Amino acid sequence: MKKIFVLAAFCLAVQTVFSQEKIGFQFKISKPYCVFNFLQAATNDSRTSQTLQEFIVERTSGDKEFVKLKNDFLQIQLDYQYRRDQIPEKRRHMRTTHDLVEIALVQSNSIAEFRDRIIGVFPNNDLKELIRLMNAAEVYYDRLIWNDQELKLEKQRIALEKYTAQCSESFTKINRFYNSCWLPEMPFTVAIYPIPGAKGNSTATPHANSLCIGVLTDETDHVGRIGVVLHEMCHVLYDEQPAAFEHQIDQWFAGSQSAYKSFAYSFFDEGLATALGNGWAYKNLKGELDPNPWYDNEYINGFGKALYPIVEEYIAANKQIDKEFVERAIDVFGKTFPNSITDYAVLINKVAIYNDADGGPEIDGIMNTVGTYFQMTSSWFSSPILDPTALEQLKTSEQTQLIINDRNNETNFKELKKVFPELSKVKLAPNTIYAFFDKLKRPVILLNVSDQSHLDLLLKEMESKKNFDQTKIVQN
Repeated sequence: MKKIFVLAAFCLAVQTVFSQEKIGFQFKISKPYCVFNFLQAATNDSRTSQTLQEFIVERTSGDKEFVKLKNDFLQIQLDYQYRRDQIPEKRRHMRTTHDLVEIALVQSNSIAEFRDRIIGVFPNNDLKELIRLMNAAEVYYDRLIWNDQELKLEKQRIALEKYTAQCSESFTKINRFYNSCWLPEMPFTVAIYPIPGAKGNSTATPHANSLCIGVLTDETDHVGRIGVVLHEMCHVLYDEQPAAFEHQIDQWFAGSQSAYKSFAYSFFDEGLATALGNGWAYKNLKGELDPNPWYDNEYINGFGKALYPIVEEYIAANKQIDKEFVERAIDVFGKTFPNSITDYAVLINKVAIYNDADGGPEIDGIMNTVGTYFQMTSSWFSSPILDPTALEQLKTSEQTQLIINDRNNETNFKELKKVFPELSKVKLAPNTIYAFFDKLKRPVILLNVSDQSHLDLLLKEMESKKNFDQTKIVQN
């Protein structure tokens, strides 16, 4: 079982004071972050730009030293989980040390400075190896990207920096809407990294006050990129709502009689960030809504656009999220996606994953494989499957239960039948998808696979089929 570290964080509910403060936004280029992101993209991390991944593959094909560098990087465990017990389970109560890594990278101007900032988070041996690999990767990074793109990236930074005042003004209104808690002395640092070209896929991730944003070095839609910045800021403010208010929102969703309540809740964070950052903020800056898709995901894009009119109404009235807002959000989700209840993409959006993985690198590999086919807004990983804590989670946790049974198959299946009586009459078969709702009305997906290559095939089949059939348990 992965070790769980408990971290308690408290924030006084003084949003009325904080919401009037002007929050600073700093746009910067952190070379250490760029190099680390380069290593992540080279190893096909699902959090990185596919365009950047392809760019790296094309230019390093056949390089055996680079292959070894990537394999060595994959062996380092950087994600240790810890729990925030005061946060509702359906919110992001599980965090990982990956956030601490990203924050330290963003705030550092050299690899040596990053080393000094992050010391103590990981075993020294792992930290030493990480620094060695980053220094080795920087040589490749300079040759393949940095030398050609640094000046272009600086021009992009200057263009985005012109919107700092508007970002601060947007923060004030959005923070009020979220009823969030933010320290006025803590500005947002927006670290941009280069993706060569004018078109392609970009990614962005929030880590407390550090927002990591991929920028196409020849792009010209700076208002759209600022919308992405504020989208990521929204995720931070959602995470920083006081625990009491998070529980209140949790109760409002739980009290709904709609069959769509849990699915609307699972997309609530992304839907709001899209409606606010890519919708309201974009219009506020440009005077009109962006006619293009706001997010490269059917559900997040659709939910964000459906929420936009309600969000605009609330911000105009200086109102905060309340019970009525939650009820309307659930209603528009159900009307927009009537067939979402059995859609794998919806079910895996917030998921608890169980597997018998031996350690961090293997866990990362499984998470990246799942992330290749399905976006996971929130995920929790437990190993081994039959660990007492994992079995308790299987019985009680509220999100989708995804069990990847790729070893100890017969033994695991026998015990899982005790947890899920729905499996009692079905036989264990190799490379099979089992899906059903249990007695608690939770979606349960069991993938029984003979090896990791078949996991990829089953996930691909799920993506292709889109929905599972409620009238049966064996889906293929």
